[in-house]
Amino acid sequence: MIVVAVTADVMFAAMACGTAGIWIPWYSRLCMAAVSSGFLIVSAAGKSVLFQDLPQDTIRWIGFTALVCIGLMQIFGERISRQLGKTTSQILAPVRVGAAVFLDHTRADSDHSNVLSIPESIVLAIPVSIDSLIGGLGVSACGSALISLLGIAFVWNFFAVWYGRWFGTKIPIPSEHARSIFCGAVLIALGFWKLV
Repeated sequence: MIVVAVTADVMFAAMACGTAGIWIPWYSRLCMAAVSSGFLIVSAAGKSVLFQDLPQDTIRWIGFTALVCIGLMQIFGERISRQLGKTTSQILAPVRVGAAVFLDHTRADSDHSNVLSIPESIVLAIPVSIDSLIGGLGVSACGSALISLLGIAFVWNFFAVWYGRWFGTKIPIPSEHARSIFCGAVLIALGFWKLV
């Protein structure tokens, strides 16, 4: 359920591309899936290494806190991105690009070719996959289970991009604010479910 929740943004980003008539080739789908599932696994593996000696109740609280925090970041993501977009520091230039792409996923197609190249797909995948990086703290897998989780997350992400783009060509997508509220509420609910 955590994999489904944290990859919802990847699917919505692909839907936005579909609505705008931007094609996502198979190799770009692979890149997007690799970034999102990679973030999730790095976070989950890091948690299992860093916190392996902690009591199970403490680990459950860490997972709860991570999921609630990322849920709140989703709900207020539009405001955060707008504030980041107003910065002028050269050091924060990559952050501004990420914030702009988070607010308007079609900006990832920087050359306006209506085809998402590999670099453009990575630029799109990173800001919409930040929730995977934090959401991985809510995963209770370790050892060989992480390999299975990586495979499941990668396949799920790949098809989320594929079908997300297809759905985007067929149905109108909800607003960014509505998507953020939905994804944030699901992650917060998962946090409470994990706690109990």
